Amino acid sequence: MTAYDTIVIGAGLAGLIAALRHAEQGQRVLLLAKGYGTTHWTAGCIDVLDAPETGDDPSAAIEALTVCHPTHPYASAGLANLVAALDRLRALCEAANYPLVGDLRRNVRLPTAVGALRPTCLLPAVMAAGDARQLPRAGSVHGTLVAGFRELRDFFPPLLAANLAVQGYAAQGAYLELPPTGRKRDFTSLTLARLFDQPEFRAHVGRQLRRLVKQNGYSHIALPAVLGLEHAPEVVRDLQAAAGALVFEVPTLPPSVPGIRLLRVLERAVIQAGGRLQIGAFVTQAKGRDGRLESVSTAAAARQQRHHAERFVLATGGIAGGGLRAEPSGELRETALGLPVRAPEHRAAWFSPRVFDGAGHPAFRAGVAVDRRFRPLDLADGVAYTNVVVIGAALAGVDPVREACLEGLALATAWAASDIG
Repeated sequence: MTAYDTIVIGAGLAGLIAALRHAEQGQRVLLLAKGYGTTHWTAGCIDVLDAPETGDDPSAAIEALTVCHPTHPYASAGLANLVAALDRLRALCEAANYPLVGDLRRNVRLPTAVGALRPTCLLPAVMAAGDARQLPRAGSVHGTLVAGFRELRDFFPPLLAANLAVQGYAAQGAYLELPPTGRKRDFTSLTLARLFDQPEFRAHVGRQLRRLVKQNGYSHIALPAVLGLEHAPEVVRDLQAAAGALVFEVPTLPPSVPGIRLLRVLERAVIQAGGRLQIGAFVTQAKGRDGRLESVSTAAAARQQRHHAERFVLATGGIAGGGLRAEPSGELRETALGLPVRAPEHRAAWFSPRVFDGAGHPAFRAGVAVDRRFRPLDLADGVAYTNVVVIGAALAGVDPVREACLEGLALATAWAASDIG
C-alpha cells in the first residue's frame, strides 16, 4: 500500500496547480479525478474578476471586494497568492512555447463566438490581436475578417461579424474552403486543430486569407480557436505571414482547444515534478478518524481501491463541475468526501425570480464553507477535517462564472492553501 503526502481530488485548473505546487515542494503527490475539469469547456484564458467599477482593473477590484465581502474566498487567499500563482503559470506556459500575455491591472475585452465582448486578464498570445481596443472601428479604411469553415458547425462567421458591427466595429464574415483532407466524418474543433498542425493544411488556408485581405484591405483576421494543438504560436505566425494581417483566435464551444493546450502544459509539469495523475478515478468513499481524513476510495473494475495520505485537497468544482450534486430530497451534496454544503435550504430558493438580475442564482453560490486556512467547516462551524483543504469553485460564497473569476479563484486558493500541515 502506497501512502502519499498529498492527495488532490479534481483535475481542473485548481487541482492541477495544487498538485504541481505540492510536488514542487518535494512531496509525494497523487491526483485523482473522475475526468478532466473545466479546462475542456472554458475559453483557455485566465479570468480574474470582472471589474467595470474600477476601470477594468481586476487587482483594484479584488482589494475592494475583500473589504466589502470579507467572507469571499479572495479575501482569505489574498492578492499576493494570486500574483505568485499567475507568475508560476506564466513561466510554465512560456517554457512550453505557449505564452500568456496580459496585466493584472487591466482586463482585456475579447470577442466570443457570437460577437459579445467578455473580460479576461491573462490570455494566450494567439488571442492577443483580438483585444477590442485594437480592432478597427466602423469607418476605418481597414476592418476585421471573421473567417471559418462550414464544416465546423459551432462557429458562424457572419453572426460574429454582424454582432461586432452592431457594437461599432468594422467586421465582415466569410467561409473558407476546407483544404483536402481525405476525411469524410464530422469535423470537430480537435480535428481541425490537429490539421492546422500540418504545414500544408495551414498553407492552403493562408493562401485563401491572402486573397481576401488583398481584395478588402483587412488588418485583422479572426479565426476559430482551432489553430493547432501542439504548435499554435507557429500556426498563427505562418498564417499572419501568408495573409499579411494580424490573426487571432476566438474561443468556440466545447471542447475548448485553448483549454486543452493549457491542461497539457500543467499535466506535463506535474509529472515532471514527480506527481502522479490517475484520471478515471471516481472518489466514492472517505474514511476519517479523530478529526482527520485517513483515506479515500475510488471505484475500480472489481473492487474499490483505497488511497492513504497525510493531507487532502478537494478541487472537484461546484454544480457545473460535478463537485456538487442535487439529491431527490432537494438538498445539494458534495460528491467526493460528503462534506456539508452551504446552500439555500429549499429547492424553491435555488433560483432567482429574475434570471438576469445582478445577484445571480443562489444555487451557484453554494459550496463548502471553510475557515481562513481553507479547511472545511461542519454545520456547527467547527473544522470537519484538520488535514483537508477545499479550493476553487467548490467553495461557498462565490459564483465564479458570473463574477468572471473562475481561473483566478482556482489559482489563488490553490496557492494559498498549499501550506496546510
